[in-house]
Amino acid sequence: MKAKSLCYMLAATAVAGSAGAQQPSEYLDTIWGWEAAYLEVDEVPVSLQRSMTPQQQLTRRQPGVPTRAQVLHQTRSRDEDTTKAPCRGWRFMPATPQKFMPYLDSLFVPGNTCAEPCEIMNQDMVSSSAQWVKNALSRYGLQYDLTASYNFTSVKPSPRHHRGDFSSFNFSMTGTWFLAKDCDNSQGVFLTFEADWGPGTNFTERKSSAQQSLGSLSNPQGCLRGGNGVFLPQLALGYSGFDGKWVAMVGTLDLSNYFDQNAYSPSWAGGLMNQSFAYNPCLPLTWANFGFLTAWQPCDNFYAMYATGSTNTGVNQNPFSDLSSNYWAHVGELGFVFEDAMGMGAGTYRLQGTIVDHEGKTGAGVGINIQQQMGRNSRLGFFTRAGYMGQHASRLTGVKCSATAGFMLQAPFTDAGWGSRSNNENISFGFLWERAASSQRPAAHMDEYGLELSAVVQLTPTFFLQPDVQYIFNPVHATDKDGAVVLQMQGVFKF
Repeated sequence: MKAKSLCYMLAATAVAGSAGAQQPSEYLDTIWGWEAAYLEVDEVPVSLQRSMTPQQQLTRRQPGVPTRAQVLHQTRSRDEDTTKAPCRGWRFMPATPQKFMPYLDSLFVPGNTCAEPCEIMNQDMVSSSAQWVKNALSRYGLQYDLTASYNFTSVKPSPRHHRGDFSSFNFSMTGTWFLAKDCDNSQGVFLTFEADWGPGTNFTERKSSAQQSLGSLSNPQGCLRGGNGVFLPQLALGYSGFDGKWVAMVGTLDLSNYFDQNAYSPSWAGGLMNQSFAYNPCLPLTWANFGFLTAWQPCDNFYAMYATGSTNTGVNQNPFSDLSSNYWAHVGELGFVFEDAMGMGAGTYRLQGTIVDHEGKTGAGVGINIQQQMGRNSRLGFFTRAGYMGQHASRLTGVKCSATAGFMLQAPFTDAGWGSRSNNENISFGFLWERAASSQRPAAHMDEYGLELSAVVQLTPTFFLQPDVQYIFNPVHATDKDGAVVLQMQGVFKF
């Protein structure tokens, strides 16, 4: 009863706030997901104003951060405004998603806003066009996040008999197509998808990368995932019910889109680049495999997720062709969400467990994932992930145990304009350690370490630059060196 009362109080506060004093601008910004505030008139990107009215906006979510009550109310208000007559039955291709609990909403609802406030260049044709297209498609239930990047990587000293420089274009599109929902938003059907494309320049990503040249267990180019040609890591049908408390999906799944999220160490577009910081390298978070996922959030402070699926499907292969109980994984996650953890501010604490069948052998493993604000009003956030896998379970990922930790300083310079929390700017630092599984033997080193320092500078409402430097100590399969510097420069369009 207390949890339910808290939910009602938060919703009432958001409604009262939005209906109170007039705001300078009706465009809402989530500020990395931690807050929700109306933008001042001079903060609203011209690219956003020209492509979308405030009444059409569905603010972008931040995976891993529970969606704020004010943002959830924004969706409810749009439903009320667009209902011209009593609604009966179901709405098809709705312009707004069905109801989800706050943490689940951050995972399954992309929103339709892509033009972020930017002091350097407040408008450009790319941002305006991208925002117009995104808004137009959202009217028919299609919401997505599209990332296009150029990445240049240089390994120093250059590995003997291997490439030292890599240049590539990478594209990733994830999204949710809301197919139908009932009139009171308590349940709905949706389609989730992901399409990736990563062509290298003068090399083939599937056969050559900084990871292979280094002989490292970790992947310093986290953006490189599959190789040349478009491939589909996810295509699954989902259902949500019980007022958004329960979600189930079945189909081809990319589990890393839902499990092991961490807002201070997100995926490669805007966070630390090394893939070991994007998700726990121990866990079998497979992609492009057939599976089933279910998530349950009975109250704001707790959620649970479980997924089961195959592990042996190759890139762009039929996910049903080689189904076998000898190649199967079960993954579970429990999350405890706190608005103010021990006076330190918002934090989410996750416990994970897995059972893996690989080549007829069964093993198990565990993991933890923590994201914690370092003070109620602090811009500094701490993250850590750690995991341990049994001998047989570690054969799938090649990692027996690992630990990563670090800090992200959001909005490192100012409260408004360039470097503010309304932008993507951040400075991040991380440390990683991975121990190779016995399946990696023979190996030059069993323990690999890494340091990474990264920064993000937003230049337009949809484009930012990201310089990055890493040092990998004792690459597992490197026989001719004990470490190397990895320098990267990445330009990213996010829309």
